[in-house]
Amino acid sequence: MPTQQIDYKTHILIGSTSSGSMTVICHWPYVPRQTEVKEKIDTVQETYAVFLLCTPTSIIPVENNGSVGAKRRCPGRFGR
Repeated sequence: MPTQQIDYKTHILIGSTSSGSMTVICHWPYVPRQTEVKEKIDTVQETYAVFLLCTPTSIIPVENNGSVGAKRRCPGRFGR
């Protein structure tokens, strides 16, 4: 089963517990309507302190063996 591509247009719904544990609940390849987000939240059975609707600011590919891509120095957000 092919996985849906995650890109910078993806919107991710995350549930966060009071202890800070986070779980991805759903993701959409577009900006979802508020009613869509609310419907997903209403189906959640776990108890969360807050829900977050986010977009990725950084996407880091993983190699086939499960490790993060080739180790190479990349400039950070502030050129470090």
